[in-house]
Amino acid sequence: MARRGAYHHGDLAAAAVDEAVRLIAADPEAGFSLRALAERLGVAHRALYNHFETREALLAAVAARGIDTLAEALAPAADPRSFLAAYVRFALAQPGLYGVMTQRRYDQINGHPPLRAAVDRVIAVALGTLATPGADADTRRREVMRLWMLVHGGIGLHRAGMLRLRPDAEFADELLLIAGIAAAQENTP
Repeated sequence: MARRGAYHHGDLAAAAVDEAVRLIAADPEAGFSLRALAERLGVAHRALYNHFETREALLAAVAARGIDTLAEALAPAADPRSFLAAYVRFALAQPGLYGVMTQRRYDQINGHPPLRAAVDRVIAVALGTLATPGADADTRRREVMRLWMLVHGGIGLHRAGMLRLRPDAEFADELLLIAGIAAAQENTP
């Protein structure tokens, strides 16, 4: 690690988010302070406060990065089955990042423009893939929310060990069956 003051970042904010993502991936349960993160980056902790007023602001940036990555993973989905399969794979492969993403409250999302923009990207992809074309806005929103709540709840139960243990791929297939997606796709000519 570089000594403080000897290491200069071209983009300290991005480097801090990168390092936070690595820490979260290595141990989703471990917490870290801005001071500890600055130490890992080899900068004075005050330097991070120029970019992130609080640890929560850093976590909002981490969540925005994760949600942007999720939107990219979901964008190629051509149908509900591939959309939900990509969502479940992402959540199970990156449990720490997924946890940070889904722990943001509505007011936190709206208070952080990059996070709001990332969430809006995922919503747009979800509406385009999961909702009934031509349905009114409330119906489309409820269709997306029904599936998201079901899948998110299933992922939480699976990660907590409250369901019969299965490999992640088998669990993802089971979630699609529970959502009524896999059976409908298999019966489609």
